[in-house]
Amino acid sequence: MNDQALIEKPAWRWLESRGATIGLWALLIASESAAQLALKIGGDGLAAIPFGLEWLVAALSNIAVLTAVGCYIASFLSWMLILRRSSLSLAFPLSSLVFVVVLLGSWLGLGEHISALHWLGVWVIIGGIALLAEGEA
Repeated sequence: MNDQALIEKPAWRWLESRGATIGLWALLIASESAAQLALKIGGDGLAAIPFGLEWLVAALSNIAVLTAVGCYIASFLSWMLILRRSSLSLAFPLSSLVFVVVLLGSWLGLGEHISALHWLGVWVIIGGIALLAEGEA
């Protein structure tokens, strides 16, 4: 068996499908957004501890911080797989959907107040992504 046959294993062909690409995008947006929300929760839990060695030990044992690290690993892996098949000029602007999901998550999950200007910003981001995607079609 030659090296080329090892690289082109049928088991990896699923990565080239449209469904896999959509799944990778969903994973990227969900994992990056979850990481941001988890860091906020973890940071709130560490607020009473002065920054120093004690804070670092507490951060490294904080479940929200550890969850964020795991989410960042998932987002890194999904981003690398997305970039295998997408142009950076389209992929990077699409990744700004994370801003929208974090805003929604902070509103729904953390009870943060979202101003009308923030909501307008969400629609500007979505509109910009739609324009960029239309330019790619």
